[in-house]
Amino acid sequence: MIVGGGAVGATLALSLSRLDFRVALVELRAPVFASSSPERVIALNYGSRVHLERLGLWSQMADTGAGVIRHIVVGEPDGDGRVDMDAAEAPPCPSGRPPEALGYVLEMGPMLEPVYRQLEASPVELCMPASVRSLRIGEDAVEVDIHGRDAARTLRAPLLVGADGTHSQIRRMAGITTRGWDYNRFGIVASVRCERPHADTAFECFRKDGPLAFLPLADGRYSIVWAVPPSTAHQLLSIDDASFVRALARAAGPELLRRLGGIVETSGRTAFPLELTIASRFAAGRVALVGNAAHTVHPVAGQGMNLGLRDVEVLVGELSGELGRRDPGQSIVMQAYAERRRVDTLAVAAFTESMLHVFGSPLPGMKWLRARGLDTMERWAGLKDLLLTHAAGMSQMPAGEEGA
Repeated sequence: MIVGGGAVGATLALSLSRLDFRVALVELRAPVFASSSPERVIALNYGSRVHLERLGLWSQMADTGAGVIRHIVVGEPDGDGRVDMDAAEAPPCPSGRPPEALGYVLEMGPMLEPVYRQLEASPVELCMPASVRSLRIGEDAVEVDIHGRDAARTLRAPLLVGADGTHSQIRRMAGITTRGWDYNRFGIVASVRCERPHADTAFECFRKDGPLAFLPLADGRYSIVWAVPPSTAHQLLSIDDASFVRALARAAGPELLRRLGGIVETSGRTAFPLELTIASRFAAGRVALVGNAAHTVHPVAGQGMNLGLRDVEVLVGELSGELGRRDPGQSIVMQAYAERRRVDTLAVAAFTESMLHVFGSPLPGMKWLRARGLDTMERWAGLKDLLLTHAAGMSQMPAGEEGA
């Protein structure tokens, strides 16, 4: 059983059905594939694209409209140091081929449609809309009482996977605690059009109050994620479009604005709280956690969905072995999954936290040190190769498993 039918849960259900597991996917709401305003987008690195290619999903997802990230520029609005990363400079993939891009930007609703088209043609039992009422973990199986549109029923399986997001009900019912904190920041999300074409370039602008990212969309606009304090978020959601555009231009700074060419149009705006939440255990009993149910990290560097898809890949790998096929929920299988995913998750969390602390520090001399550090990363080939490898998600790609 998988509870949570977002991109991570749905991809997991499809992957396991192809291994001939009987799978039930439980989701509180029927999926919505329509575009939204502002667009709800996700950033995927090249490694995630390869994973989705192996599932036969990528080409259909890309057809819904994928912004391509071939260049990433990292800097400060009034700093003199920066790092320019280009896919053409990236080391080759494990297969020996260079990555065609560092990443992609897709809208969540439309990209889910190809996944559900394949799920509807698969043996996966789709239980949606349906809510979970109770959970019982036994020695040999997990029982979940769900209530659908018309009736209540009980599902029983040797493994239950919680893929139900940051505030996971399954995690709470399984007695798994979390560690982390609230950043006291909100992410303002909008889509903006600028005077100059984005040329497949993403910008990460580190400001004192929090980072501001411009991600290229397929139609030539940018999707922005702007981290601000709560009072500023309230103000930015309340002002008119022209005032918002002016505030965004000031936040971006003159150097970035020169490259963007001026901001001429904005969509509607929304905001979400920024937090770090990592489960104390990624598996307990016959329950495993994937995606945001296991880990929610700061959106800086856009690693959230990539971590979730790596959860899927590792869990499917553990369940495809002899022990996993014999009893997918047994302790040795669950702990193997949890151990492998914890190392990757903590490394990503440590990286994002270090970026936030270094660029958010007001200590005297830190601005100068940040500029020199960015210049060092720009000029030192070995360090830049490492950054490019991680940005493209190639460090997690097994050799010989690259897609077409």
